[in-house]
Amino acid sequence: MDFTSLVPPWLDALLIAPFRWPAEPHAGLWLGAGCLAGLCLLLGELTSSLLFWLQRRRLLAMQDNLLHYHNLSVDALHAGDKTAYLAANKLAHEDFGRNFFAQAAVGMSGLWPLPFALAWMSLRFEGITLYHIPGTDMHASYVFVLLSCYLLLHLIFARCRKHLPFFSYIEGIKRQARERRGTARHF
Repeated sequence: MDFTSLVPPWLDALLIAPFRWPAEPHAGLWLGAGCLAGLCLLLGELTSSLLFWLQRRRLLAMQDNLLHYHNLSVDALHAGDKTAYLAANKLAHEDFGRNFFAQAAVGMSGLWPLPFALAWMSLRFEGITLYHIPGTDMHASYVFVLLSCYLLLHLIFARCRKHLPFFSYIEGIKRQARERRGTARHF
C-alpha cells in the first residue's frame, strides 16, 4: 500500500497551506516546516505528558526506590559494611535500569509524529535540493529544514511549558515528587 493513499485529501490540503502562504519559496518552506514542526511538537508533548500522567504512580515509585537503594548503599559504604553495600548497590543498579528505560519510553513517545511528518514531506519535496553545502557534493533537504524547526521549537517549548495549563500540572507533579523524595546522599 502506498503512503499517498493513506493521506486524506483534506489533511494534505491543510498541511500544505502554510507552505503556500508566502510568495517566496524558501520562506514558504521554512514557514510550512515550522507549522508542521509545531504540530508535531504539540502532539508529541501531549502524548508523552499524558503517558506520564497515566503511569505517574509507577514512574515516581521507581524513582523513589532508586533513591532509597542508592542512599542505603551509601550508608552501608560509610558504615564499612561491604556486603550490605554490594547488595543495596545491586538493587540500585537494577532500579536505575528500570527507571532509565521507563523514562526513555515516556520521552521517546513524544517523537511519534515526526516520521509521519517526514513521510508526508517526502511526498511533496523528495528530490528537491534546497541548499548546497559548500565544498562538498552534499545538499540539505526538507529533512534538515523540518528537524531544524523542530529543535528550535522544542527549545522554546521547554522554557514555556511551565506556563501552559496541562504541562504546568505535570511539571508540578514532578516537582512535588522531587521535593518529597529529597536528595541523594554523596559518597
